[in-house]
Amino acid sequence: MTGPPEGAAGGMGEFALIGRLRRKLAASAGPDIVVGNGDDAAVVEAGEGRCWVMTCDVQVQGVHFPEGASGISVGQKALAVNASDVAAMGGTPRYALISLGVRADTPVAFLDEVYEGINARAGRWGVAVLGGNVSRTEGPFFIDIFMVGTVERDRLLLRSGARLGDQILVTGFLGDAAAGLHLLGHPEAKVRDEARTALIYAQLRPTARVEEGKAVAALKKATAMMDLSDGLAGDLGHLCEASGVGAVVWEQELPISPAALELAAAARLRPEEWALYGGEDYQLLLTAPVEAVPALQKAVREAGALPLTPIGEIVPAGQGLRLKRGEDLLPLRAGGWDHLKDK
Repeated sequence: MTGPPEGAAGGMGEFALIGRLRRKLAASAGPDIVVGNGDDAAVVEAGEGRCWVMTCDVQVQGVHFPEGASGISVGQKALAVNASDVAAMGGTPRYALISLGVRADTPVAFLDEVYEGINARAGRWGVAVLGGNVSRTEGPFFIDIFMVGTVERDRLLLRSGARLGDQILVTGFLGDAAAGLHLLGHPEAKVRDEARTALIYAQLRPTARVEEGKAVAALKKATAMMDLSDGLAGDLGHLCEASGVGAVVWEQELPISPAALELAAAARLRPEEWALYGGEDYQLLLTAPVEAVPALQKAVREAGALPLTPIGEIVPAGQGLRLKRGEDLLPLRAGGWDHLKDK
């Protein structure tokens, strides 16, 4: 099996390519730019102690959702993944512009459904869709959203603030989206209907933890935060790199849903692999001092009825990323979703 040709993007990988392209850009300068490249979203001063939070994300048929996915699912997911970036900064999503790449033979009814899904999520979070663009494509359908949110300057959370001794926490459950993807590829798996629906929806119709992110930011106790789009192992690696620290993850504390556990048992797979490397959970990953954890757990529970689970601790950078399994400390395999290498 041959790999990508020499000099092709696939041989470099997503994150190396992003780094290369970032170096091609002019340095983010100017007193109004708070965060340029390198976080979940860009942040610009808006005046009077507030900031604009800006992000964009594309969803491509056959990459981010299967050809058979309903338009409603596509629209909901497209808006959610952008809102998740805003939530990761502690912000509130406000406005969106939408671009579509449409084949000439794309059913109009499918596009109607896409906007039905967008409207459902936009109404939930108070997002105003202001317009966008439509272009013809000869390739697969795609939808790209540019989203603008707001955040109070003193509530802004970045991925670069983790400190030694902090605990590492996540909202909700990890691995449900990856379990749902497994089900889409193995529909014969023996699980209860309720579990099947929950896991497939986690993959096709994820939600953004907007209220939970705002609750965390309002307390001003967390030191760093980002969303989980590429898998815990990969995203925690990004957070540690930005913060100049290392981390130990406690495998036995990973929050895995009953539905994912049921599927893993039926498929004879380790659900921890989904939790660590699956991606697309769109939960929040944050760090905070140990003494702040109870207050943060209470705030997240009240905001979204979700657990906020301690899953590890921040350690010196020289220790790298490690996984505590029983009494053993193992190197945490670098991984997570890479759009240019994974299929």
